[in-house]
Amino acid sequence: MTNEPMPGGAGSPEQAATPEAQPPFPPSPAPPGSEAAPAKSGRGRTIVVIGVIVAFLAIVLFLVRNNVSADDLAVGDCFNIPDGVTVQTVEKHPCNESHNAEVIFVGDYTGETYPISLSLESFIEDSCVPAFETYVGRAIDTEPELSLGYFHPTREGWDSGDRTISCYISQPDESPMTESLKGT
Repeated sequence: MTNEPMPGGAGSPEQAATPEAQPPFPPSPAPPGSEAAPAKSGRGRTIVVIGVIVAFLAIVLFLVRNNVSADDLAVGDCFNIPDGVTVQTVEKHPCNESHNAEVIFVGDYTGETYPISLSLESFIEDSCVPAFETYVGRAIDTEPELSLGYFHPTREGWDSGDRTISCYISQPDESPMTESLKGT
């Protein structure tokens, strides 16, 4: 048995080439403040992400600031008629800003069963037409540049107790207006 050092042992030239070799000196400590740089970078990212979220929420809130439930409309409210058959919200505006409809009547349908088109037409004739004449100050037959529209509850809304019918006036082509039609 011989007592020879193994290749790559201490002091041999192969030791420096092996990945497991230890450097002769311990690594020097990081300069003061260099550890804070990654923390600042992470903090900066957090601030940017929070800023983007706040900006996004501000934009969304700005866009929907005028949205109200169609059930919350009152006589004299001006709004934009939404697209679609089922309406839940409308974009309400002051009447001196651009809008295309104005509420002239809000009332409850008094029938016991969900209204069919004939009974709705009768209700509109009995309630909304006189409201038009009172609100505008002229008979509906003398105002071809205005048309009458209305919102009524869906079947699901009816089953939940909603009986509100809201009538509004607009121009037949729903073009924008910038003043109230009351007493015009």
